[in-house]
This record gives sequence, structure tokens and C-alpha cells, in this order.
Amino acid sequence: MSTRAGNLIFLMEDDEDIARLVAHRLEGSGFQVHLPDRPSSLIRDAEKDQPVVFILDLMLPEVDGFQLCCRIREHETLKKIPILILTARTEAADRKRAMESGADVYMTKPFKLSELIAAVRMLRG
Repeated sequence: MSTRAGNLIFLMEDDEDIARLVAHRLEGSGFQVHLPDRPSSLIRDAEKDQPVVFILDLMLPEVDGFQLCCRIREHETLKKIPILILTARTEAADRKRAMESGADVYMTKPFKLSELIAAVRMLRG
């Protein structure tokens, strides 16, 4: 484990502006943020340097957030790490599917940064 253990957040967001804003706010709140290049590298990166929370968008290139959430939950060493879904999708069916895929928290855009920080702190424990 790296020296970042205990405050490392993995953020997988396809909108670069939102990713930068969220990362900046998280870092200002004492967290370290890793922005994987693409969904396929998230699992590999997390195996090396396990985060305390994953923040995933649902609409991603390559694989959607539902599938990524399932892959994390099926992974032996990552499956217990909390997952926060941060998405523009507001339908109840999407929320239900995300929770069934293993998400712990479902937040919709637009969102309040203070509420996101509070949710991350709660998930981290």
C-alpha cells in the first residue's frame, strides 16, 4: 500500500470539466484523487493502489458504470470498497440497476459538492 492509503479516491468520470471540479474539491478536503485513463485501466490501477472509495459515472466509454460496478464487486480484493455512482441519469430504473450492481450511494447531477464530500466521508468510514 502506498502512503495514500486511507484517503485515496478513484474517480471515473467522462466529463473532464466535472472530473477536474470534483477532484479539486476532494483534494481540498484532504483526499488524494486518481483519475484512471479509461474504465479498462481502473481495475488494474486499483489492484496496485487500492482506493477507499470509487466514484463512477454511468455513461462511460468502453464499458458503462453498471458493468464497471459489477466488475469491482466480483473482484476478490476490491469487492468491499464502497462505490458512489455520480450520474445525470435520474430514472428510478437506473438507480435500482446501479444498486443491484453493487453501488452503495447513487447521486444525480447536478449535485452539491458539499453533499458529495459528505457522502465520500461517510463511505470511507
